[in-house]
Amino acid sequence: MERIIKIGKTLRNNWKKSVLGAVVLLYGAATAKEKYEISILMQAACKEAVKYGDSVIPMDRNPTLVTVILNPVANKRKAKKDFEKYCEPLLHLAGLQVDVIQTTSEGHAKEIVESLHGTEAIIVAGGDGTLSETVTGLLRRNDEANRFPLGILPLGRTNSLGNTLFPGGEGTDRVKQLIQACMAIIENNTTWKNVMKIEPVANEDEVPSKPIYALTSIEWGAFRDTLARKDKYWIYGPLREYVSYIFNGYKDSICWNCCGTLKYTPPCSGCSNCLRRKPVIKRKWAFFMPTTHQQTLPQTNWASVENPECTITNELCFKTCDFQIKPNVSDGLPMLIVGLGKNNYSYIEFVSDGWRRAKYGDNIPEVVKARTVELQPLDNKPDLVLSIDQEEFEVKPVKITLLPNMVKFFCRSEIKG
Repeated sequence: MERIIKIGKTLRNNWKKSVLGAVVLLYGAATAKEKYEISILMQAACKEAVKYGDSVIPMDRNPTLVTVILNPVANKRKAKKDFEKYCEPLLHLAGLQVDVIQTTSEGHAKEIVESLHGTEAIIVAGGDGTLSETVTGLLRRNDEANRFPLGILPLGRTNSLGNTLFPGGEGTDRVKQLIQACMAIIENNTTWKNVMKIEPVANEDEVPSKPIYALTSIEWGAFRDTLARKDKYWIYGPLREYVSYIFNGYKDSICWNCCGTLKYTPPCSGCSNCLRRKPVIKRKWAFFMPTTHQQTLPQTNWASVENPECTITNELCFKTCDFQIKPNVSDGLPMLIVGLGKNNYSYIEFVSDGWRRAKYGDNIPEVVKARTVELQPLDNKPDLVLSIDQEEFEVKPVKITLLPNMVKFFCRSEIKG
């Protein structure tokens, strides 16, 4: 009893050191618990992957070759370490022949994919930027390269599509997300995704630029600019997104005036005008098992389908603080959704709306549903930027076309199709 009293007095007389020691102890216990849980998860995942690796491969077939495009500097240079620790072991245990190519600069992923040969699947290990470059390189090819399934290992700072296909979080949940993404590749669960084709509108004396392709969004305006600066407030941790609205809601450096003209055509399920191309699966892509038949989707002669409304072009002038274009599907009909926010915000309105979006997601009024959209901005200042799949581009006249079911992605079994 005397010893306990003595310890109590010591802790009371040195309360600062005691509090610090308690915090360190709790942090160490939480870290050890997380590492233990991750170890259990990886053991279970490895056992599951080994089942595929132990399957017999026919004599006339080599192990399935997958090419991994790894951005080693993604997520503050943590991507390579996470890939080697959580993803690469599972792919090897499943019996896959893994070829890892690391990107060295911006745009390198496009160059890699445009000249890539001899692979059966492409795996993107990075964030939204690496994925966008990979899809752009894939669809710029003149062959049938888009038949290759694309896998996403969400290792970047922003993973919009990756988080949709494989819900994740921090710590243990992040490892679960990476395991789920790897198992989707191993188990060959796939789904088709729509793609936005973005073509710069060139003047008569200009050489047309190559198109780029996007999967999730095109954003322009004050809210986009504010979110682009949130990492400056890293010291606030998980609250940095909220803080960025407080510190930027009054600045003139944010684009408060997005104005221009939209020319758009209505959504169409396929006709002689848009000649929608249905994906054709020439061969079922499966690991370790040869196929003796071809799987072909029913084909429709779209040249014989008439839809007069598809040729109608509508025009809309707009002025707003928040502009978005996103692909969507409504009642089975793929379309582009153009959202326009308010024209003017007070400081209080901007901060409160930003906090609401940070908590519940952005939800701005849907003004236009379209198949193609031509954006003609009123101002072409060089300092104006919009983001395409979280990557910044100069604001210029562009034409956006929705390409339905253009790229096949590995996904979890619940959403495959």
